Amino acid sequence: MTSATVKFGEKEGEISFSEVNSVDFMGLYLDFYVQNPVEAVPKECFPNLKKLISMAAAYLPLMPPDWSFAWNVSMPLQKRRLFCCVDSEYNVFVARTHSWNPSPFEKNPRMTVQMVSGVSGMESTTTVDCGENVPSDKILNTLFTKFFAEESQNGLEIYENGETFGIRDTLPEDFDEKDEQIKEVELKFKCGCTKSKIADIFTRMSKKDVDFLFETESVLSIECPRCGQKYRIKKDDLR
Repeated sequence: MTSATVKFGEKEGEISFSEVNSVDFMGLYLDFYVQNPVEAVPKECFPNLKKLISMAAAYLPLMPPDWSFAWNVSMPLQKRRLFCCVDSEYNVFVARTHSWNPSPFEKNPRMTVQMVSGVSGMESTTTVDCGENVPSDKILNTLFTKFFAEESQNGLEIYENGETFGIRDTLPEDFDEKDEQIKEVELKFKCGCTKSKIADIFTRMSKKDVDFLFETESVLSIECPRCGQKYRIKKDDLR
């Protein structure tokens, strides 16, 4: 599988709904992680990661053109963080999860959404907190609903039907589906990281610091912060 499809309806230039098949998107995610030595996803974390990827992908048609949205979800009880970034300019996404040790003060799930414009860079950051004692399977729904409210998009609601995840607008009573245009857009899983790009991180360090890092190790394992893929970097790889 090389891509998955986001299906959306449009009437008079307004998006009425957007939905994805979560199996397709998790297929892209798993294809990448099966082929690369990245941390496995625990069973208890898998449903929430699937929901985050699906909801972020379903949000794609509602995003401004040529923007990217990075979704970070902290889940203290599970001691995990979830991450998904969707780029509307190139129709690609990347996602991952990793272990995390929260402080004693961090008890409720939290979602931070960073909006980045391809033209002007970072535009805004929105952070929303989940309430206490929210069931695990309702956490993402609660956080996304709060995000819509923060962004003055209260008319949007989330729906699920089996493996279909969607976002829809509140429709007027006289809405006729026959007047609706159904469109599709393909989204690919692609981080864009390379060994060369990861090695470039060392160019920001002094020679003294680089020498210190390689003093006892001939090869360093460096993890991509976006997708989690690990690269083995030798000193000879540095320019």
